Amino acid sequence: MRNHMKGNREQIYEFVKLHSSVNANHGISTNEIAEALGMQRTNVSTALGELLREGRVKKSSSRPVLYSLTEAFADEEGAFRELVGYDGSLKYAVQLARAALLYPHRGLNVLLIGREGSGRKYMAEVMHKAAVQQGLVAEQAPFVMCDCMDFGADDAATIAELLGDGVQGGMLAEAATGILFLHKVQFLSVNVRRKLLRCFVEAEDARELPMIFLSCDDKALDVISLLEDHVLAEIRLPSLTERPLPERRKLLEHFLVAEACRTKRTITLESEVLTCLMLFPCEKEILTLKTQIRKACMNAYLRDYMDHEGELHLYISDFDPSVRKGFLNYRADKEAVDALVKPQMCYSYQEGGVTVLVSEMPPAEETQVSEPQIRTDEPSPVLLFVFYGQGVARALADTIEEQLHRGNVYAVDIPYEQKDEQTYELLRQKLLAIDRGAGVLAVYDQKVLQQMLYTISCETGIQLRAVALPVTRFGMEWSKGAAIADGVDRVYRMVAESLGALWHSPKKVIVTLCTTSEGVALQMKQYLIQHKACTDAEVIALSLSDRNLLREKLLELMQGAVILCIIGTYDPDILAIPFLSAADVLAAPVEHLPELLRTQRMEKAEVDFDEMFRCLGDHLEYVDIGRLKEALMELAEQIEGKYPMSQDTKTGLVMHIACAVNRIAGRGASIENPHREEIVQKYHGVYRDLRKYVAPVERKFHMIFSDDEMANIISILMQIQE
Repeated sequence: MRNHMKGNREQIYEFVKLHSSVNANHGISTNEIAEALGMQRTNVSTALGELLREGRVKKSSSRPVLYSLTEAFADEEGAFRELVGYDGSLKYAVQLARAALLYPHRGLNVLLIGREGSGRKYMAEVMHKAAVQQGLVAEQAPFVMCDCMDFGADDAATIAELLGDGVQGGMLAEAATGILFLHKVQFLSVNVRRKLLRCFVEAEDARELPMIFLSCDDKALDVISLLEDHVLAEIRLPSLTERPLPERRKLLEHFLVAEACRTKRTITLESEVLTCLMLFPCEKEILTLKTQIRKACMNAYLRDYMDHEGELHLYISDFDPSVRKGFLNYRADKEAVDALVKPQMCYSYQEGGVTVLVSEMPPAEETQVSEPQIRTDEPSPVLLFVFYGQGVARALADTIEEQLHRGNVYAVDIPYEQKDEQTYELLRQKLLAIDRGAGVLAVYDQKVLQQMLYTISCETGIQLRAVALPVTRFGMEWSKGAAIADGVDRVYRMVAESLGALWHSPKKVIVTLCTTSEGVALQMKQYLIQHKACTDAEVIALSLSDRNLLREKLLELMQGAVILCIIGTYDPDILAIPFLSAADVLAAPVEHLPELLRTQRMEKAEVDFDEMFRCLGDHLEYVDIGRLKEALMELAEQIEGKYPMSQDTKTGLVMHIACAVNRIAGRGASIENPHREEIVQKYHGVYRDLRKYVAPVERKFHMIFSDDEMANIISILMQIQE
């Protein structure tokens, strides 16, 4: 008979479910079911009555009585849809979970098996939610969860806490009408586990116990063996490596959107970062993935917290070094990854979903990798050639050494068949061996090596710069071209074009820098543009007080451009970039500015403050520039009388205060200083004097400098660098 395979009730339920999926707004009668399934009407009626009491079906008040699924059961996946992969890698696990919940008399005990961080706890929470949705437990019924790692070594105390001691009922009694979830039961002692199992056996009528969920690490085979005879629903959760990459991407999207909602910011990252997140090894499975996302968002939020409206951009440096190792798996999963992550794209995450934008990052052939953690051995950089193929790098290094005898040229030859993990370790050991403390210039031929070198630099702190010289790739292209060319001139032109593309003239950039507000940097930029001082270079204004972030931003610029110099009120002494003081730029005759920017050399002259304020007057729209100049020159003279300062500092201070007065007059927000309290407390005497000195300016322009603004002024005056 057909119901030998499935009980009448479940067969009838499945038929009602099928009918509801086709006729969502119309039920089915007892007679129709009996006729369709070839059953006696009385048996169908009895089964429908049981399903009705369980809340799985409902009946109409009309005649004939029609049966259909209840709302809770109309979508039986319900809560399980929250699980990434519920219809993929977790499909079988979800089926088992549903079966365990629906089993008569309060379901079956469940054992969730998986690696640490694989989502066992979340699965238990989703199962509880599903049980509530389907009316299997009341909405107010308890969901009691305990982590067995929290129990001490006292077995008696643990048993009392779990099962009660005759006076108090313990967790089992607390969860009586709901669900008890014991997480990581492998940490319970053997005695406690056996006592717990005896309790299960003695309560033959399952209605005396709550639903019981247990979780266990998949490596605890002895514990699983002990439990599987007493727990009928054994649900195994796959590891991240067993799950398809589209599911991993969905997990990443889920965590990134969650952080976007939490911070109320849009979160962005480049495709290269997303690729690493898709492939890096996660020691604690999904938990590691979630932790890395949150840690990176925390770093980005801390970096950009003053920009309340801006995006949080995640850089690879915001993550632990282990994330960078994701690219080592790229070649093995290239096809699958490329289908999910498009190169040269920027991914934007916000409440409501994901947006993919074309990245503005230029492709880089020349890359600076990480600023050094300064070492104090010999101040002598070394050169390293890293090429694929047999003997290519070694031959080049040996030839140079034979001619110069400097002992500072090294080589690594990489067999094409060698795995990326082996190459990574080989490079790491080589760099550690040859670095003398002043850094390594690496010349490489394939882009995967660029990523490896970058990661090794971050891991080891070795100062590293990397330059692409793809001679092997060019040689192969030229060989293919020569094989089909109709003359040597065609091959020559192809070679010339290849080399021309490699040695193209990079974009030139001048950076104007201020540590306290973007206003001064922007004014310097406008000054240079107005006087046509740099027609062949782009001027970029930066306002960054965090040295690490400044380094990262400069390195990003250097990937696609040459930075001619930094112009500012102080020398950041970073990445060997030439520095020009704002005072020197403003003091130089306008016709000599191009030469000054090109050579960074010119005899010092006095700053022409009249010219400086004329330039500022073109851009400060909320104040009278004549009155402002008079007030600020008096203020600078007063401050200089008590606190002697260099011409550079004086110029920077006057420009900063001018921009601050204009911003406040225009009702703009103060530039927050994250170290305000520390600065005001440490330089309290300076703060008190400055408050007295700026009072006439405040009265003249009907404004008040906030403590944030005062801390910024003190930072410039006392040359405080974060």
